[in-house]
Amino acid sequence: MNRSDTLRTLLYGIAFVVIQVVLFRNLRVFEAEVDIVLIFILWLCTRKSRTQVLLYAALLGFMQDAMSDLWGLHMFSKTLLVFILHSYLNRISENQFMFWQIFLILLAITMVHNLIFLGLSLFSSIYSAGFIFWSLLLVGSLLTSVTGSFLHLVRSER
Repeated sequence: MNRSDTLRTLLYGIAFVVIQVVLFRNLRVFEAEVDIVLIFILWLCTRKSRTQVLLYAALLGFMQDAMSDLWGLHMFSKTLLVFILHSYLNRISENQFMFWQIFLILLAITMVHNLIFLGLSLFSSIYSAGFIFWSLLLVGSLLTSVTGSFLHLVRSER
């Protein structure tokens, strides 16, 4: 991996964090939002080594936390998710999946991510209301999975 590729990936990641905080934070459905930073990190899992993706996940999660005043929640949940699922995502990336299969895989992954995120947030009582917890878990996972599935459809193969 050369410096220009690392810098390009980092700039794309920063752009996704800014888009997440500026645009998608205001496009909420039942207090849940699409997590495009998570989609970008999952895409990186299929392209980069575990160490590189862990560093990207930690940095982008930290930036997302800093911009949304949730210190450490995104960083820890995204880093732990990459640590757990990187080898699985890297192994299945060679397969050609249909839309519904991609959707189900993304739904399972985003639900695991949101469970980690919301489990951590219970310690700080940020999302302690029952409606918000279930809304973020179910609706947030559904929105992120649908968005990621459609992005998988329109991606360019190189």
